[in-house]
Amino acid sequence: MSNSSSRTSSTVATALRVLRILSEHPEGIGVSEMSRQLGVGRSTAHMLLSTLLQQDFAFQDEESMYFLGLRAFEVGAAVPDVARFGGALLGPMRSLADLSGEAVSLAIQRNRDAIIVQRFETKHVLRMDIRVGTRMPLISCASGKVLLASMTEAEVDNLYPDEDLPEVTSLSVRSKTVLKSRILPEVRRQGYAVTEGEYAEGIDGVAAGIADSNGSLVAALSVAGPSSRFVIDQWVQPVLAAATAMTHLLSRNSG
Repeated sequence: MSNSSSRTSSTVATALRVLRILSEHPEGIGVSEMSRQLGVGRSTAHMLLSTLLQQDFAFQDEESMYFLGLRAFEVGAAVPDVARFGGALLGPMRSLADLSGEAVSLAIQRNRDAIIVQRFETKHVLRMDIRVGTRMPLISCASGKVLLASMTEAEVDNLYPDEDLPEVTSLSVRSKTVLKSRILPEVRRQGYAVTEGEYAEGIDGVAAGIADSNGSLVAALSVAGPSSRFVIDQWVQPVLAAATAMTHLLSRNSG
């Protein structure tokens, strides 16, 4: 009995390591690299990935690269739409990351937070630990403002019943009246949102929304970097273009 239990625990632990490695590679990972990182044979790595694939904890693209799948996000964040943001949809994100050299993230809304579900890291040193699964207050990040701007006034009031908003940094918005009367209308009017030190002082960013085939906003794409080198106006159009491309891909894949 104890030997069986030990073998089962070891197998589960290895499978969880596979999931963690998948989460660290939003660009996808092949069997050989998974084998190397796990320290197991290629056939063992393939068996583990195939098992996760069958259970929808992973999915595979046409180039035989593996990505974190729907079940993993359901367990981790209870967001069943996340699996759509992989495969070909990562192309525009990757292109934006290559073009900017900065961190590019895809986020969805969960209560008062924007949760990162895909991310390409910056080529530079960034003094922030942000990764897939990181939660950022909606009111303090560009992606969060985009997600909030898609909501009705009643939905915003439900999220923030009080006039005073939680303080994230000294630069974050603290008034619901300001949020509803100035910030969100501006995001709706211009089609994108910015953040300037509101989530982390010295970090700026810009974000735009991604819609599904019904025209409903389902995620926000952002690029961010240190204010010392990141020029917001320079990246508005590239972010809008990438978000538009992802919207088209999402609509096509849903059709």
